Amino acid sequence: MTILAMAKQFNQRPSQVINLTNDYEAFCFDEACVYIMSEMNKEDAQEPRFENDAPRNNDDLIEYFKSNN
Repeated sequence: MTILAMAKQFNQRPSQVINLTNDYEAFCFDEACVYIMSEMNKEDAQEPRFENDAPRNNDDLIEYFKSNN
């Protein structure tokens, strides 16, 4: 959410705040941010929940590789 707030404060695209240089990646990131902002501006908006299922240690990484073959 900080990226969205910074982009709004400095009147920049979110992709500029995080310095994305690839045009397509920047477009996709900005599009995702617009979607999140539009969902948050709805009258009955819920706080977005972001999942963090990144491996935390070697055992998690091994399990990730086993389950995603």
